[in-house]
Amino acid sequence: MEQSEKVPVILTVDDDSVMNVHVMSSLKANYRVVTLNSGKAALKFLSENDVDLVILDINMPEVSGFQVYDEMRKIPGKKDVPVIFLTGVEKEDIVSQIIKSGANDYILKPIAPAEILLHVQNQLMMSRKRKQPAKPKSERIARINARR
Repeated sequence: MEQSEKVPVILTVDDDSVMNVHVMSSLKANYRVVTLNSGKAALKFLSENDVDLVILDINMPEVSGFQVYDEMRKIPGKKDVPVIFLTGVEKEDIVSQIIKSGANDYILKPIAPAEILLHVQNQLMMSRKRKQPAKPKSERIARINARR
């Protein structure tokens, strides 16, 4: 990563402190990682801070990951922040709900540190591409014609 690049901030939210430590240790060499243990704390943090990606456990007491996801989309500036759901439940209805929610990705627990890193890198790369302005149509057509 170049010196001039901002270090991406990853928010990971899980009521299981062992999982938070696992995710943090998997990412801390490349990212600034903030860990929280409740959906309520996550919503407060998101309303006051910028993040580049959120990793959300689904099953948390009081405020579930799905509720955090829905509420964070209402916070100004957070609508397009990539979200990766984290779950230990591989039931068809849960996976279906994750996909229907519009989340960017999901991870099934347990997961190896290298896999967490790959999921995060992939989502951050895709997020950067979505933020880049589209090239003018004439430029795209010229590039296609040049290949012929």
